Amino acid sequence: MEFKKSQQRIHEIEKQISDSEKKEIIQEQEKKMKRITAIKLPYSYSSLGQFIDKETMNVHYNQHYKGYIKKLNNALKSVKDKDLDLELLIKGISRYNRTIRNNAGGAYNHELFWQMLSPKKQEPTGPVLDKIKKKFKTYANFKKEFKNKAKQQFGSGWVWLVLTKGGDVKVMTTSNQDNPMMNTMKNGGIPLLGLDLWEHAYYLKYKNKRDQYVDNFFDVINWSFVNKQFDQFQKGKLNESRVVKELITEGVSRGCSPKQVNTYRMIFNKNPQVKKKFMYAIMDILKEVFSDFYYDKNQYAQGQMSGIYDFEQPGRSVINKLNTNYSAFCILVNDLNAVLKHYGQDPLNFINKDFKGQLFEVQRMINLMVQFRHRIFNQDSATFQTIMASLDKSNKFGDERELKAVVNMKDIFDTKKVFKVGELGGKDDMIGGVDATVEIDGQTKTIQIKPFNGHDEEEGRMVVYGTGNVKPYSTDYIAFHNDSKGTIVFKNDDTQIVNGRFTFPVDSWVNPK
Repeated sequence: MEFKKSQQRIHEIEKQISDSEKKEIIQEQEKKMKRITAIKLPYSYSSLGQFIDKETMNVHYNQHYKGYIKKLNNALKSVKDKDLDLELLIKGISRYNRTIRNNAGGAYNHELFWQMLSPKKQEPTGPVLDKIKKKFKTYANFKKEFKNKAKQQFGSGWVWLVLTKGGDVKVMTTSNQDNPMMNTMKNGGIPLLGLDLWEHAYYLKYKNKRDQYVDNFFDVINWSFVNKQFDQFQKGKLNESRVVKELITEGVSRGCSPKQVNTYRMIFNKNPQVKKKFMYAIMDILKEVFSDFYYDKNQYAQGQMSGIYDFEQPGRSVINKLNTNYSAFCILVNDLNAVLKHYGQDPLNFINKDFKGQLFEVQRMINLMVQFRHRIFNQDSATFQTIMASLDKSNKFGDERELKAVVNMKDIFDTKKVFKVGELGGKDDMIGGVDATVEIDGQTKTIQIKPFNGHDEEEGRMVVYGTGNVKPYSTDYIAFHNDSKGTIVFKNDDTQIVNGRFTFPVDSWVNPK
């Protein structure tokens, strides 16, 4: 926020003063803007003599490391919506150009590296050693793997011990100044220990004997810091989960009226491109902001889709439903409009716009979500709390609806062999839309279950109203449940979507026996 205030002040100054005065005052304002700064070296240049010489450490710290920071700050000047927290930059690096990626990586990798070294020899210990022994059987095996990976790295780069999403550890290398936490990194992780393999890190002392440099590294590892990295990640992950769970029903933001929610439901159903653009943007934002909780397909468990897990609850988080949820979309629109109003900018407006106009507005909305993503999607944000409460409520209602529909369908199909399936995040639910199954004449048929407000016959077809998201399903049946109206079921043979509503041939309606 301080950075934006400084930017606003610069714009005000530009309107009020002459060019000569402008340059001097703008320079002063720019000095006050938040910048990424170098950490102090935790020891003297000569303290690691058994590993690296004084001259190399001096050049490495003052020229290379500080050089990365200077170039990074210069590159960030031209970026309007940027992160000024180094770790957030790294986690969201896909948003930035190659210059920023290289220099942010150089700055962050070295910030960790300085702290991973200790003048006083430390014996490996703590939870990281436990993880190492569990993975590699012995510490000696780990050292061998680490050295082999380092020796196999061709050219400049780093070798790392990382904590994976599954809570395991592994050894990996990255090229240039890439970091395992970058969201462009496939199968990365949290860096616990790293070694700089660039020639400038060792050449004055070791010349071309990089293997000897790698061997000596194990005499200066700061295991206290390595374990601290592990503990901070574990505690941060657990605390975030706990706090979100506690606040999930206490969010306070503008929220949405039922009329507003219905408006966005119709927009989603009539203009699927709006939902599609929103869906892909949200997926990218969640993957970045909640990288500690994000798992690729089958990474969390076999058969589980990619997404956020073990966040506010064990297993798949309800936040994964945000990407297609029109109620949450409405909350975001209202709260973002409050920000736009504060800055005197035009609000987001999807009403009475044609398809092209709505696509323009959703792109504006996406740009704002990216700009404010770390403020919106965190446990202290009222918007986020309200969204999570809405998703949690919707998910519970959905489970209850499906259970009630299954009970009613046992009468409709005249069989007890109707079963609820579709675990949150399961393949059948996510891909096929399978919420339940029914066994008919020895064959298992699939069912999608949705809410509805009513139905009517129009031009020889049954039209169902108020069904939530409307899209094609590949199940054998589509069932609709309403607590007061009961459950109705249609064969999914000639299903059509007209004006954002499901329509079925009259004879596809499955009547109770």
